[in-house]
Amino acid sequence: MDKLFNVPHDFKYHAEIIYETEDSFGFTDAMGNTLDDFIDDINKRFDKYKDRQPDLSEALLDPNGEKINITYKVRTILKKGE
Repeated sequence: MDKLFNVPHDFKYHAEIIYETEDSFGFTDAMGNTLDDFIDDINKRFDKYKDRQPDLSEALLDPNGEKINITYKVRTILKKGE
């Protein structure tokens, strides 16, 4: 299988969110050009899959460039918002 090196969008932020399905796990993504929009989009996905135990798998800044891992920072921001 070919590895996907870039995400198919030009947003500044990108996240992968994992959630339970009937047979295994599924993934969805969230994105945004500002940190606030990004966090808002993640929360929308969490709300959409709230009955399926969604969890942030990875969050990246500049996903098609430097791919800076900001997962810890985003998890910290999400915890403060609870």
